[in-house]
Amino acid sequence: MRGRLLLVLAAAAVLAGCGTAVRLAYNNSDFALRLMANEYFDLEGDQVDILKAQLARFHEWHRREEMPIYASVFRSAAERVADGIERADVVWAVAEVRARYLALATQGSEEAAPVVASLKPDNFAALEKKFARGNAKFTKEYLSGDQAKRDRVRAKRFEEQFEMFMGDLTDEQRELILRFAQSQPRMSEVRLDERKRRQQEFVQLIKQYQTSPELAERLGDYFGNWERDGSPEHAQLVREWEDRLVKLILDIDRTMTAEQRSRLVQRFEAYAEDCQVLARQGRPAGEVRAALLDLGLAH
Repeated sequence: MRGRLLLVLAAAAVLAGCGTAVRLAYNNSDFALRLMANEYFDLEGDQVDILKAQLARFHEWHRREEMPIYASVFRSAAERVADGIERADVVWAVAEVRARYLALATQGSEEAAPVVASLKPDNFAALEKKFARGNAKFTKEYLSGDQAKRDRVRAKRFEEQFEMFMGDLTDEQRELILRFAQSQPRMSEVRLDERKRRQQEFVQLIKQYQTSPELAERLGDYFGNWERDGSPEHAQLVREWEDRLVKLILDIDRTMTAEQRSRLVQRFEAYAEDCQVLARQGRPAGEVRAALLDLGLAH
């Protein structure tokens, strides 16, 4: 996770599945994740049953352990935004979201290991095709046209993220975002190179450790330390990008209207309430255990 307050907390909201309008989506996210996994791996037969059981266990863990923490984070975010964002608030946000991401990566790797162990050559072929399609889409969206067009596309994505939380932006805020997008013209090229490297590394990892008892640990290390082994250029660009993003967030905060600030505070407060509700709606442990017993994945 990269250093941001509004956008990093937005990422937390996506991971949590929070928001009044999407409580139903969170309660049915097992199904959405199964569709996503099938899109990457084209799973069949017993693989689908294994995935279903592991996702049920992951979802139960996430609701029980993570939702109360998300509620606390969103409540604190609302208080901080109401008082005006300082650099210390951005540092806090980065630390909170990185901690939550690491928890997800660790638990998710444990639950993913039985599915990865079931993969066959056809699944690997489907994964390679999905990566290729995704890279082609990234190239089309971020690397087509001249540099001015690329900057506008990047700026538009950032504007959408801010508007999701704050509402309509002012001309001054849009200009701040555009200047931020223009500040690192090579970011998209380096991101694509790093993306491809990580994809190759992932395929090699799961092929090497697919039948090893170390599989879950290796997956956790891969996802939990994704920044560790990048190229020096990528690492430098990420550091510079984070520094500029911190400045952008602080600049946006200083130009925020009373209406925008009120909307942002209310949004975070609503997220906190939704996370509390979802945490209380925990699935009966027996339901999850029964699914695992049917597949011989529990004792």
